[in-house]
Amino acid sequence: MSSLLRLYITGAWPARTTACEWALYDTKGSLLQRGSSEPRHWPAAEDCELVLAADQCLTLDVKLPAGVRGAARGGDLIAYAIEERLVGEVEHEHFVAGETRPDGQTQVWVIARARLRALLGALQQLARAPRRAFSELQLLPLASGCWSVCLGTQGGFVRVGAEAGFVFDSGSARAEPPVALHLALAAANKADNPPESIDVYCAPGIDLDAGAWKSALGVPFRRAGEYEWRNFPARTARNLLTGEFAPQGERGAAWAAFRPAASLAALVLVLYALFSIGEWIWLDQQAGRLRARTVEIFRAAFPQVQTIVDPSLQMQRLYDQAKRERGQLGESDFLPLLAAVSETLGSGGAYRSLSFEEGRLELAITLPNARAAERLRDALAQRGLAPTLRESRPAGTGIEASFSVRRGL
Repeated sequence: MSSLLRLYITGAWPARTTACEWALYDTKGSLLQRGSSEPRHWPAAEDCELVLAADQCLTLDVKLPAGVRGAARGGDLIAYAIEERLVGEVEHEHFVAGETRPDGQTQVWVIARARLRALLGALQQLARAPRRAFSELQLLPLASGCWSVCLGTQGGFVRVGAEAGFVFDSGSARAEPPVALHLALAAANKADNPPESIDVYCAPGIDLDAGAWKSALGVPFRRAGEYEWRNFPARTARNLLTGEFAPQGERGAAWAAFRPAASLAALVLVLYALFSIGEWIWLDQQAGRLRARTVEIFRAAFPQVQTIVDPSLQMQRLYDQAKRERGQLGESDFLPLLAAVSETLGSGGAYRSLSFEEGRLELAITLPNARAAERLRDALAQRGLAPTLRESRPAGTGIEASFSVRRGL
């Protein structure tokens, strides 16, 4: 089977005509066959690519941030940059960023999404899914410092850069240069960037008045030869099938580049999850052993207690009870609690009120601000107390904070 079938797609295909010109190439890029026929007569080939007539694509110069220049990504930025220069809605257009010139301007190729969907849908039904699609504009030879003009039967186009150009209606172009070319030359002269010369290529059977063109252009002009799209290489042409229109194989290839990193990330995630679960199980076992050890100590210290619900709390209460029976203060009594609060408070505030009932110390303190109240609450908790900040309200130049404090576990 031959290597490549290249189809020349005009704006009329496939809505108004299903026949198109085609060319068949071998693995080395040599032309084997050429023709124009219906799809059923297209020759078999391993790959297929589309040459889109120049009038189906638009090229625009835009200034893009460095991170998205020369790439097909950054779609929102590109859309914003070209939105005001389009006739229709930007959401209806597919765009691909091309090369960035030394002046910082980036070429952006624009083609209607509906057009691409129609082409790819029709070719998918014919089992001729294309690998590439590019504008005919990029097939026209371009010499350094020159512009190239293609003059066809129904119109023509001008290539002014590697990925820049425009189309024009032929009209009287054979007798004199088209108006669009005159305007482009005037703009280039104004920007002090005119071409050194202009090369004109004519499609088969097309001739022009060389003398009239030469006198009208004001730029060195030469008849460069015949234009035949089949005879020019397209290796460097910008592929417009990107993003949602990229061939499935290329999407898989793009994913393949990230597959090793994704696999490594998944392995790390699995190992982390296993380690976390293992650590949680180990900590739970350690906590169980500590709880069991606490119960053993409690039973040894207080064998008369039959029901054990919270050994730490029960032990603290029984210990306080034993101290009181011997005339000593328990840890949950008023003075020990007040001493712990006072040591924590220091000189950072002043007491407004105090009360104590059933092991709970209620107090109101003046503090500089709400943040100071939160810091006091945290500091009390670190001392083994169980503080609750009930409320805070403005008081003079600071606040009055109400706390409820009891002995913690």
